[in-house]
Amino acid sequence: MSTKAPPRPRLVVLIVIDQWPSWMFAKQKHLYTGGIGRLLREGALVPEAELPYANTFTAVGHATIGTGAPPNVNGIVGNYWYRRAENRDRPAEYDVDAPVLMVGAPLGDAQLSADDGSSAKALRVEGVADALRSATGGAGHSVAIALKARSACLIAGQHPDLAIWYEAGAGGMTTSKAYASTPPQWLVKLANDSPVSRYFGSTWTARDRDLLARETGIADDSPGEHAEHHLGTAFPHALATSDKPEQAIVQTPFADEIVARTVAFALDAMELGVDNTPDLLAISFSAHDYAGHSWGPDSWEVLDLTLRLDQALGQLFDALDARLGSDGWAVVMTSDHGATPLVERARIRSARRINPAEIEEAAQKAIEGVVGAPGPWVVKLVSSNLYLTPQFAALSDEQKNLAFDAATKAMSAVPGVALAGRTDRFSPGCTAEKDLYKAICLATVPGEAGDMYAVATAGSVISEYKGGTGHDAPFDDNRRVPIIVRAPGLAPQQGTGTLLQVAPTVSALLGISPPAAASEQPLFGLGRAPSQRK
Repeated sequence: MSTKAPPRPRLVVLIVIDQWPSWMFAKQKHLYTGGIGRLLREGALVPEAELPYANTFTAVGHATIGTGAPPNVNGIVGNYWYRRAENRDRPAEYDVDAPVLMVGAPLGDAQLSADDGSSAKALRVEGVADALRSATGGAGHSVAIALKARSACLIAGQHPDLAIWYEAGAGGMTTSKAYASTPPQWLVKLANDSPVSRYFGSTWTARDRDLLARETGIADDSPGEHAEHHLGTAFPHALATSDKPEQAIVQTPFADEIVARTVAFALDAMELGVDNTPDLLAISFSAHDYAGHSWGPDSWEVLDLTLRLDQALGQLFDALDARLGSDGWAVVMTSDHGATPLVERARIRSARRINPAEIEEAAQKAIEGVVGAPGPWVVKLVSSNLYLTPQFAALSDEQKNLAFDAATKAMSAVPGVALAGRTDRFSPGCTAEKDLYKAICLATVPGEAGDMYAVATAGSVISEYKGGTGHDAPFDDNRRVPIIVRAPGLAPQQGTGTLLQVAPTVSALLGISPPAAASEQPLFGLGRAPSQRK
C-alpha cells in the first residue's frame, strides 16, 4: 500500500536569525509563543546543528546556508578580508560594478560612495536560487531580504531574482545593479510610504522588565555591555538622542520591523506563491546580531528583541496561511552562527578580548628576529586571517619556513589565542585534518585566505572594542545553532544535522535538485517518499 505524498508547498521560506546560538535557544525556547513557538509545535527540530568550519561570521554562515558548501568551496573568507590585488580589505559583498540604487533621500548623515557596490561576486558556487532557476526555467521566483547587504547577497546564491537590504545612504531598503537596472518601483514606494526615518524619534522600552530580570538572571546594565551611537547600556534606548539614528536603528527591534514590512510588500510585488511553480523567499533578521554584539547575547535587550521577533514571525505565518493555506508554504529556520558571552560573564576565567594588534605585533617581531630586518612583514589580521607582505613572499624558502615557525610560536603565546599556524600546510579538500584543524581548514579559501591563521580560545574574542562581544572563536558557543523545519506532511520530531544540510533541505522542499556544490543530504529524509523516511 503506497503512502500518499504530501502537497508540494508553493512557497518555501528560508529564515535566518543572525546570531542565535543553541545555548541561548535552549534557555529561551519555553518563552516562545508566536512564530517560533508555532514552528516548535508543528515542525522538526535539530537543536544543535554544527557549523563544521571555523570563521563563524555572518557572511560565511549565509553563504554556507545558501549553497550547502563550506567556505573553502564557496569562497567566502569572512565578513571582510584583505584583497591582495587592491592592497586593502573589502567586505564580502563588495562589487564595484554593482552600485547601490537610490530609493529615496539619504537618511541622516549617511552618504553612498563609489565603493558602495554589492553583489554575490565573491561567491564561487551556485546556491538554491540558481538551482531553482535551472530546474524551473526561470519560472520559480527567488527573493532575498535582509538588514545586511552581505546577508541578502549571499543567503540565496549567486543570482536570485532580487536581493534587498538596508542602506541608509540610499534612503532605505534597496538593491544594487547586480539585481536591477533601476530601483524597483515598489521599493521606491515603500521608502516613501513607510520611511525608515519615522523611527528616528522612537524609544525602545522593555515590554516586561520582571520577565527579563528573571529569565536572564542579570542586571539590565551589566559590566561589559557596550552600546554604540549613544543608545546607552540600559533600557530605555532612545533613537532621538542618538548621534546617528540611521545607524543606531540596526541594534533595535525597529530594524526587524523594517525587514518584516519589506517582506510583506515583496509577497505581493514579486507575486510569490501565486502559481504551482514553487518560489523561494529568503529572509535574514540581523538586529539580533547587532544587539548581541553590543549588550551581549544573554542580555535583557536580546531577549526582549527575540520575543518581539517571535511575535512578528507569528504574524508572518498567519499571513502565509491566509495567502496560501497552511499546506501551501514551508519554512526552514536557522542561524548563521552562535555567540560568545561577554567576557565579564564568561564561564572561563581566562577569557579576554584580544586586540588584533597584539597578534600582529607578535608575528611582526618574531619575523624580524628571524630575518634581521624590520620589513614590514605583517599587513593585518582580519577575519582570523593574518596577511603577510610581498616582502615576506620574496624571502627564500628557508627564511620563510623559519619565520613561519617563529611567528606561529609567538602568536600562539598571546594570551587568549588557542591556535595559530600557516594556511599552506592544509591537505587538499581537508581530508587529512581532524577536529579543530579540520574546522580551520574548511574555513581556508584558496587564493583569498591569509598566509597564517589565529583563532581565539573558547570564551575569548578577537576585537578592538573594549566592551561587547563577538563570535569568532570556533567552539561550541559559536558553532552550534538550531534548525527548525516546518513543511506539509513532515511530522514533529528531533534529529541531528549540520548547517551544510540547510540548502539541500530547502531544495527538497522546492522539489528540485540541490546546488551542485552541496554534498550532504536533506534533513529528516525530505526528498524521499513518505514511506522511505526514517
